[in-house]
Amino acid sequence: MFTSAVSNSSYSKHLEFYTHTVTFLVEDCLFRIPREPLEAESIVFRDMFRLPQGDPETVEGLSDTRPVILQGVSKKEFESLLRALMCRQHGTHRGSDLDHDQWISVLKLSTMWEFDELRNAAIQYLDPSSQRLHPVDKFVLALQYDIKKWLLPTLLELAARAEPINTEEGHRIGLENVVKLAAVREDIEKLKVIDVLLRDFTLKPRAERVIQSAEDKEELHRLCVSLVTKAFDL
Repeated sequence: MFTSAVSNSSYSKHLEFYTHTVTFLVEDCLFRIPREPLEAESIVFRDMFRLPQGDPETVEGLSDTRPVILQGVSKKEFESLLRALMCRQHGTHRGSDLDHDQWISVLKLSTMWEFDELRNAAIQYLDPSSQRLHPVDKFVLALQYDIKKWLLPTLLELAARAEPINTEEGHRIGLENVVKLAAVREDIEKLKVIDVLLRDFTLKPRAERVIQSAEDKEELHRLCVSLVTKAFDL
C-alpha cells in the first residue's frame, strides 16, 4: 500500500488538502498551526503571508528554528484566540467553552489583527447582561476596542447608580470621563428633585398621578440619555 520515498519536485499540490503551516513563538512556547484560517479571517495575517518570500531557510514561520515572534501577546491570549478560531473553522462548539477572561483575550487579539467575524463573536458573547460585566469594565473595554454600542448603556448605568465613581474606578476610566460623569450625575439628581416636586404637589387624583409617574419616568430616562449623549459627544 505504501511505497518508498521519492522526489516530490514534479508533483502538484492539492488546492484544498495540502496544508501550509506557520510557526509562532509566543513567550516561551512554539505554536505550529495551519495558515489557511489566519489568511481567511485576518487582513493582517493575509497581508503578511502575501509578502514576497525569500530563501525558505531564512523565511520566518517555516520552521521551529525561525518562528514568527509575536510581541506583546501572552501564551494564554494566543491560545484563546486559536481555540475560538479553529473551533469555528471546523464547525465544533469547543469555542463556546471559553470563559469570560478568554473571550476578552479573543476580543483583544481579534481587534489587533482584524479578525472581524471573530471580534463580532467575542462582542456577542460578552454583551448580554447575563455575563455580568461590571459597567466600568465594559466601559473600559468599549474604549480600548472601539465598541461604540456599549458606550451609552454603560455610561447611563454609571450615571444613574447610587454610589459615585470611586478612586480605583476613576483611575481606570480617566480624569476627563470622571469629570463628565460627575456633571451628568449632578444634572440627573436635579431632574429627579424636580420630578418628585411635580408629582407630590400635583392637584390630580392619585390614580392619575401614578399613570403620570410612569410617563415621567420614561421622560426622565430620555433626558438622561440626552445628557450623557451631549456630555460624551456620542
